[in-house]
Amino acid sequence: MVLKNLLAAAIILSPLVAYAGAGGSTYSLFGIGDIRYMPNARSAGMGYSGLGLPSANFINGIQPAAWSRISRVRFETGILHEGFKSTDGDKSIYLANSSFAGALLAIPISTTNGIVTVLGFTQYSDVNYNYFLGGTLDGIQYEINHSGNGGMSRGVAGLSFSPFSDLAVGASFNYLFGLIDRTTTFSPVYRPVYAGGMITKSTSMRGINVTAGAMFNGFGRIAESLQPFSLGLVVNTEGNLKTEQQTRFDYLTEADTLPATNGRMTIPLAYGVGLAYQAGDRYLIAADYYAQQWGSASFDGIEPTTLRDSYRIGLGGELLPERDATGWFARLVYRLGFYYNSTYYKIEGEPINEWGITGGIAIPLFGDARLNTAFEYAKRGTTSSGLVKDKIFRMTISVMLSEPWFQRYEED
Repeated sequence: MVLKNLLAAAIILSPLVAYAGAGGSTYSLFGIGDIRYMPNARSAGMGYSGLGLPSANFINGIQPAAWSRISRVRFETGILHEGFKSTDGDKSIYLANSSFAGALLAIPISTTNGIVTVLGFTQYSDVNYNYFLGGTLDGIQYEINHSGNGGMSRGVAGLSFSPFSDLAVGASFNYLFGLIDRTTTFSPVYRPVYAGGMITKSTSMRGINVTAGAMFNGFGRIAESLQPFSLGLVVNTEGNLKTEQQTRFDYLTEADTLPATNGRMTIPLAYGVGLAYQAGDRYLIAADYYAQQWGSASFDGIEPTTLRDSYRIGLGGELLPERDATGWFARLVYRLGFYYNSTYYKIEGEPINEWGITGGIAIPLFGDARLNTAFEYAKRGTTSSGLVKDKIFRMTISVMLSEPWFQRYEED
């Protein structure tokens, strides 16, 4: 209903005379905002690939089977900086924002059996828009400002296990929660004559879903030439979330709050497959496909016409240092990637697609600690049909720390 009311206001008050973003894209008005797909900073530098990439040094926030090789307690946290240069073909504006990307803690229970538990939380979606419409309503000239902020987060509690040396499985319970505020401000052009007002709709969401993953790197049993390959699969079940919406009216002479209304929404099924290839000791290539059935999503029993099934394809590579590298520069890791994202937005019948190129560097700090950076340039949307085209600049920075907990040392 929030989306329906906003779109109705936009149609009544056309034409669009100005728009801006509060650090984010106008497209985050729709659905639950921009969906965050962020396995980790390493993945971001490699075109967001890595579902089939086993690693002992990184915590993959999307693929629980990848945790099985972690042999030390690891903690990873980071920030995401985004800049949007948006245009409707006539006007353009650049705005930026930074946000906390989340934190994950991996604790190995049994390195022999690949039993590792992971706890933490990550971003799931982001709402951050602020645009203006000008026109008349009931014969009165108004400027109307639509703004929104908030989003969803995902709490993770999971476990990995390796029943065989070349097979790993994992699963996590995910607690999805968040708060989205959407505000409409009416400002009359002739302020001495007419009074303005503000309507704020706050929607909180909470619910659970499950992630299950598997990873196989035993292709060498089929043929020796296939030994460098590994394959990963992941599935996220549908999540049924409870929602609560609070509506507040603020006018010049009075303020009022409506009783809270309860509802439900669904986060649809998602699945992905990833393939990785270790070319010698220094070169690694990975490719992913990930899809989510947003076309069947439901908001209080209504399937929004502005959403569609989405998918993304990522391809990336990594250049590792030599085994005996000792110098600081010689120990740097370099990453490069490309992705195509058929987003879940479909506005005025127009599909909104995104593509981007990425790169990254892993910087040694001390001991086993690393500073991982990822940089990205992307384009999204179109200026046809009165829509907006975004040029996106993203930078991800994360810190990975580790400690050798629970390890036994031989006594002299």
